[in-house]
Order: sequence, then structure tokens, then C-alpha cells
Amino acid sequence: MTGSDPASQGAAALADLFEQCYGQLAGYIFLRIGNRADADEMAGEVFLRALEAVDSFEWRGIPMRAWLFRIAHNLVVDHLRRRDTRPTAPLDDALPIVAASNPGLEVEQRLQLEEVYRAMEHLNPAQREVIGLRLIGGLSAAEAGQAMGRTPGAIRELQRTALRALRKHLGVALSEEE
Repeated sequence: MTGSDPASQGAAALADLFEQCYGQLAGYIFLRIGNRADADEMAGEVFLRALEAVDSFEWRGIPMRAWLFRIAHNLVVDHLRRRDTRPTAPLDDALPIVAASNPGLEVEQRLQLEEVYRAMEHLNPAQREVIGLRLIGGLSAAEAGQAMGRTPGAIRELQRTALRALRKHLGVALSEEE
């Protein structure tokens, strides 16, 4: 690392990224593995591994955040290889429900979330990953490309294909605006 790159601050930069990205990383991991507790634990593991390797991080113009999501991707792949069954997510572990004070709305949101999760199971692993990185993780096409080992253009096309497939499985009319 050099003094002129954003990664030169090492552990301090990781501490800032922890504050900024932890929820996005945990959300991405949860989307891939379907278990909130494991996702939180693995998100913490991402930062531990990054902290151990921060001195060897080489600045290449790609944000450290993309590096963190690459570490998360590798942890997810290892986790899924060890697991025998496909991910299933209890609804109580799912993304936060906005209207917990309105039982009717909460039930409706949970049903919609369950439908989206079932539709995600129809996507191939790369499509699920790009949805997780771009929409849950908030990564740019370049950052997601770095994490997945693809070009930004390939990421945008993969996302477009994944969103079309999701819309198809959800029965949502396709629009020209994506």
C-alpha cells in the first residue's frame, strides 16, 4: 500500500468500512445462505479476514469495499459447499419488516418477501449473486465485477437478465425502464 491510496490507512479504513458496509455485507450473505445468524457471523468473519490481510492489500483503483465483498463471496461459496441442502430462510430471519405495528400490512409484506425469495430460487447462482451484490450490497457494476471476476458490462447484463427472470417468476409486467 502507498500513502496516496485510500487503503493506506489499513485498519482505520476497515473500521470505517465496517460502519458503512456491515449491514450490506450481512444482507448479501443472508440472501445467498438464507440464515440470519450465520450471515451475521460470516459478515464478522469477512472483517476479521480483511484485518488479517489488510497489510497485503494492493490498491488497484477498485474500492476496498469490492475486496470485502469478494471475501464474502468466497466465504459463501465455502459455506454452501459444506452444506447439503439448498438455502431456506425462515420468514422471521428475513429482511426487516417496515410496518410491524400493523399486523395486516406485516402479513402482506411477509407473503411478498416469501414470494420474492421463492422466485430467487429460480435464478442461477450468478444471477442470485449479482442481485445480492448490486441491490442488497449496493455495489457499483465495477465493484460487483471485481467481486465476481467479470467486467462491469457483463455485470450489468447479468443483472438485467436476473431482473427479467425475477419479474417473470413474480408475474410482474416487464417495462423498458430498468
